[in-house]
Amino acid sequence: MTNTSKPIQKLHKTTAIILASGSGIRFRGDLPKQFAKLAGLPVVVHTLKAFQMNRHVSDIVIVTLAEYIEELWSLVGKNQLSKVRKIVVGGQTRQDSSSIGLKSCDEDTKYVLIHDAVRPFISQGIIDDLVDAVQKYRAVDTVVPSPDTIVSIDRDNNITDIPDRSLLRRGQTPQAFEFSLIRNAHERAMKDGVVNSTDDCSLVLKLGYPVRAIPGEEENIKITYPLDIQIADKLFQMKSLKIHSAPTRKELERLKGMVFVIIGGSSGIGKAIADELKKYHAKVYPLSRKVKPSLDVTNLRSIKKAFSEIWKAEQKIDFIINSAGLLLRRDVEFMDIGEWDAVYDTNIKGAYLTAKAAIPLLKQQSHGSMLFIGSSSYTRGRRGYAAYSSSKAALVNFCQALAEELLGHNIKVNVLSPSRVNTPMRFSNFGKEDPRSLLPPEKVAAEVLKIIFSDTTGSVFDIS
Repeated sequence: MTNTSKPIQKLHKTTAIILASGSGIRFRGDLPKQFAKLAGLPVVVHTLKAFQMNRHVSDIVIVTLAEYIEELWSLVGKNQLSKVRKIVVGGQTRQDSSSIGLKSCDEDTKYVLIHDAVRPFISQGIIDDLVDAVQKYRAVDTVVPSPDTIVSIDRDNNITDIPDRSLLRRGQTPQAFEFSLIRNAHERAMKDGVVNSTDDCSLVLKLGYPVRAIPGEEENIKITYPLDIQIADKLFQMKSLKIHSAPTRKELERLKGMVFVIIGGSSGIGKAIADELKKYHAKVYPLSRKVKPSLDVTNLRSIKKAFSEIWKAEQKIDFIINSAGLLLRRDVEFMDIGEWDAVYDTNIKGAYLTAKAAIPLLKQQSHGSMLFIGSSSYTRGRRGYAAYSSSKAALVNFCQALAEELLGHNIKVNVLSPSRVNTPMRFSNFGKEDPRSLLPPEKVAAEVLKIIFSDTTGSVFDIS
């Protein structure tokens, strides 16, 4: 990834035009797809952040729907997107919206990057490569190889041609252009009666100029259908962990003096997290029935009392980690009601009560994070795990909903879902197992450090 911290001398103004005026008919959501939530933020915000942080981009122009102008300006302000100069109303077609974006650029613009707002995974490396290439080739597209055979058909659905796949590519955005060239291409298209082109590069080709192709990235997906937002959630989780694969020394130094409350912190994963944080001189309060102040995660009064005592001592709580969990392996037929209730009271009601007690305190200080330890079992129910797996699936849905509720209060909520971990709870259910088949609790604790420094909220971090 390009180092965005170093200043660069801008010899030519480069403007990013973000097309966000799609109505999202194929997405079938309550909002247009560019405003769908991804890791707690609208998709378009993730996209804008990529261009905001790029050292080559001077200005950003957003083209959107008329009814979302004010909403976008609000998002720009909340997320400190200082490079956004204009937000303008788009047209009926992509070509029209792209043309409007070009007309909204300052006259001293030398190069433009045209990008779909619903491609939030655009990398700094691709933006940098485009800017470098456009100075040489004037028109540049990002493309990836096609893994499928492409066929041409006629209007009767008969195959007429099967092109050589080795020469086929799938076009992505951004596309980069010399400003005067793409502006002329749009003007010529209008004169020639071309009004519904779905690709700016095709207009340059019609003008008689070549377009250079550079490699894109498979992760740079376009969110078009409802399934895409689920895929994007997983990509975002992997990206977040990858970005923070090794917390920097400066980040780790920030742990000193931070206040962490760890429910279930006297054994297993919770204890490993507490031990890891103490290495960096964080103030750690492990809570359970076994330590003081004692805590019963199924009792709201008990949680409030413990939190209140910590708040009184520290005047803040930066991070709450709930690692309390209960696993009872029973078939539904043979599991009594009391056992079922015990699993749900610990795994999901306990999460609700933790949040219920924490929210007023975190709102009072206008920041904070909650991390709930889930399980890879949330993805699929198996015999004997009906109570445990369903409670962990409920935990994921609970945390995603809670993250949206708290988004405006600078409070993050995430779930860490590890696979099988070598803990006392697992030993009590399965006995002695090959340790090579289990995650060490220390490994989970190391992953928690990455999540602490991640900006995401409403995400599920799967670790295996």
